Amino acid sequence: MKRFEFPLEKALEIRGLRKLLAEEKLGEAQREENRTRARLNLAYGMRDECFEEMRAAMGGRVDPEGIRQLVRYESSLEDEIMRQRGDVTKREAAARVALEVVVERTKEERALEKHRENRLREYRSLYWWDQGKVLDEIGAQRFTRGKGR
Repeated sequence: MKRFEFPLEKALEIRGLRKLLAEEKLGEAQREENRTRARLNLAYGMRDECFEEMRAAMGGRVDPEGIRQLVRYESSLEDEIMRQRGDVTKREAAARVALEVVVERTKEERALEKHRENRLREYRSLYWWDQGKVLDEIGAQRFTRGKGR
């Protein structure tokens, strides 16, 4: 019998590379999501600091120009928070899509590996069946030679 050869070996290799690329994209999407969440948390912290400054400014002598600047600053922080929330939502969706792609690629690769294992099992079965036939023939020849003497 000829040596076992899996004709889809290159396809399996390509599937592995596609899975690796999908995992890299997933990692990048998760890093971007984490960076965006960090920026959002920073904006929340800055807003809290702004509120503290406003409370401190209201406690003593009231400076209308200072209050106006704090209110504008607080408004810009709120805009930043809204923008960051939208970005977080987009990044979460991108990470979810990337995760689905990784799962799909993993399933494809596993299916092809399973197919290869089944083909190898079939090959081995045929190989040992063929070897059994050869040994049976050798045994039959020896038996017939032994009877002829």
